[in-house]
Order: sequence, then structure tokens, then C-alpha cells
Amino acid sequence: DKKQMPTCMPSKCQEPPLLENQLVLKEVANEVGIVRFSCKEGYALHGSSVLKCLPSQQWNDSFPVCKLILCPKPPYIPFGDPSSVSSLHFGSKVKYSCMDGFLLKGVSEITCNSDGMWSSERPHCIPVECPQPEEILNGIVDVQGLTYLSTALYTCKPGFELIGNATLICGEDGYWLGGKPVCKPTECSPAKDIANGRFSYQSPHYGQTITYLCNRGFRLEGQPVLTCLETGNWDAETPFCKEITCEPPLAIDNGFVEGADYSYGATISYSCMPGFQLSGLAMQ
Repeated sequence: DKKQMPTCMPSKCQEPPLLENQLVLKEVANEVGIVRFSCKEGYALHGSSVLKCLPSQQWNDSFPVCKLILCPKPPYIPFGDPSSVSSLHFGSKVKYSCMDGFLLKGVSEITCNSDGMWSSERPHCIPVECPQPEEILNGIVDVQGLTYLSTALYTCKPGFELIGNATLICGEDGYWLGGKPVCKPTECSPAKDIANGRFSYQSPHYGQTITYLCNRGFRLEGQPVLTCLETGNWDAETPFCKEITCEPPLAIDNGFVEGADYSYGATISYSCMPGFQLSGLAMQ
């Protein structure tokens, strides 16, 4: 039998702890016994990136380690807060929100990059601003400001009353809270009926009038025309109709008066004693 010829093999060193140290192995072509290490994305190499296997079957240096890349604390933005995060490693995301009265502009989320820096696109918070509040018919709006929590005060012109909220508040989402009010004409209480009389009017609104009249035989006591004021009250008390009566007739010498009814339309008669003749109208 032919004896097997010996061969010269390269020195073999210990296998690198790739999994344990999170290493990625890259052999250097044409260079026997030399290896190059790198890390996965999101990890940084700590130690020598190139090792050489010595004839003594020992590596010329200790194995490097890949450590997780960590980003610094999320950056502060004025009037905003980052969400709480459990870790700051590569790929972690942080979401920002703004304080009440501020709106977020830009991308709300930032990401921890492989270089240990947060993504450069950082949001910012701008003050909420409400639009100019709407005008209302027969009313006036006094705007105290347009930013968050500013107020707009509504009032009505004389003769009108406000229905709804007099004060609106600029909300955190940029809309006025409270709803737009309206101004309605001031209305007085309905006209009251009067005994033995009547009234006429168009409406009980501010500036309108009521006219009272009495039936025949009655006289109006009080103001015949009432006006509705801007306060919602009539400018005078309701009048009333009083029966018309005449004063008792005067007695005449040597004669008599007959009739005890002195109301409107009633008649009395005069007569003379025997021996006297009536001069003038006998009935009145």
C-alpha cells in the first residue's frame, strides 16, 4: 500500500461566537486565516473588526461584540410632549402630541435611526386660532381674541333680545364653542281685553302700538295708545272703560223732575205745579 502523503493545512483557531456576540462574519478573500466582522443594522461594533488566526491556533485579539444602538432621550418640542417609550433602541418610535390650545404640524412620529440619531423631521406645535366669529342680524359681536380660550361676546341692538349663548369660547380644535346666537325682536305681553271696549294692534313687538276704544256709553280712562318698549314692557297700564253718567239734574222752582236713571241715553222730564207753565224743553 502506498503511504498517504502528509499535507500542510492552515492553522485552525476557535470558531468566532457569532450568535452570542451578534456578529456578522466576512472572510477576507485571498488572505488565509484573516476574518472581518461587522454587525447587523441597529448594532454597533465594539472591538477589533479584523482578527488573524496565528500559527499557535490563537486569535491575535479578543472577539468584538455588537451592541444595540440606543438613541438619546427624545428631543423636546415647545408646547408638546413625546409619548412614553420603554426603549430607545434602533427602530423605536416616539409619537408627539401638543398641549391644549396647540395644533401639531408635521409628522407626529419620529424614529430612532441606525446611526443612533432620531429622524430629522421633527413636528412642532402652533397655537390654535379660531376664524373670525360670524356676525348676527340686529346684533353686535365683540371679539376678545382668536386664540385658544379667547371669547366672543354677542349683544343685540335695542328692541331685540338674545336667544342662545352670549359668550362663545375658542376651543382647542380651532372652532368656536357655544353655538351662534340670534337676536329676536323684543316682545311685550299679549294685549289685555277690556270690559265694554276693544283694542287693535298688529303685533306685540318692540315699537308697535295698541289702540284702545270704548263702546258707546263708556268713556276711556287711561292712556288710549300703548307702545311696546325695548324692555318688553308696555309704556303704560291698560286703560279701562267707565260708564258715562250725567250729574243729577237741578231742581226747578215750582216744578218737578221725573226720572232716576242718569246713565248714557237715559231721559228725564220736567213738569210744573198747577198754575205754572213750563218754559223750555220738558225732556232732557
